Amino acid sequence: MWKIARMEWKLLMRQRSSYSFVLLWVIVLSMLFLMAKNHMDLAGYTNMTGTTANVILYLLPLLMMIAGSFAIAGERENGQWRLLCTYPLPQRMYVTGKWLGQWLGQTTLFTFSFGVSVALSTLLGIVIPVKWMMVLYSFSLSLIALFLMFGVAVGAFTSTRWQALTISVGVWFLFIMIWPTLLIAVLSFVPYPLIAPLLQAATLFNPAEGLRVAFVVKLGGSAIFGQAYDHLLNLGENGFGLIWLIYVVGYLGVLWLIATWKLTRRKQR
Repeated sequence: MWKIARMEWKLLMRQRSSYSFVLLWVIVLSMLFLMAKNHMDLAGYTNMTGTTANVILYLLPLLMMIAGSFAIAGERENGQWRLLCTYPLPQRMYVTGKWLGQWLGQTTLFTFSFGVSVALSTLLGIVIPVKWMMVLYSFSLSLIALFLMFGVAVGAFTSTRWQALTISVGVWFLFIMIWPTLLIAVLSFVPYPLIAPLLQAATLFNPAEGLRVAFVVKLGGSAIFGQAYDHLLNLGENGFGLIWLIYVVGYLGVLWLIATWKLTRRKQR
């Protein structure tokens, strides 16, 4: 597992395309911080902090799903995975190693970009509260972890990078772009007493929505969600960090089981 993770990390660090993402994040984050200076501060949950979270929420899941799915689908396409299957390597170790190497690499690149953006903002006289910065950073790392594993699970069900790209974009479009509209359309057919519990369950089912709610609550903006989320928010306010950790680890575990199960079945064919 550790050898696979190390190889994946080295491969990611050596790719020139990886550093284009560094430039992308430096530009995006710096522009968002500059907009914050011109409009409002970042002391709590404001319109500007919501905009910042939404921009990250649009970009990170798509990029991470593509990277994670390509890590598996690329090796299946070029035959390297079939070669690895000739060795006594359990698929659970293979999946863990691929995800861990990707997560360490993507975290390194994003952390560097985040640090450069904060440094540039400081030089421009933009005051960024430490709490807000740490919550945004934790939110981003959680998105990276979850959607990389989502991508790995997608890659386990595909045979080529083209298939992986198509499914990744489709899942991203469902979970990020049309999720609110789809949710409203579905809940319009549900009896009123079931709307609140189904809305809470749907929020936990979609990792992007679950993390967005956690981000807003941590910055003190829980009032914007309304009465339907009261039970969920009361649960989150008691031991917030532990609840966040359990949610992320639990979701990672489910996706890991799905990816491992599918690759094990393919290996046995």
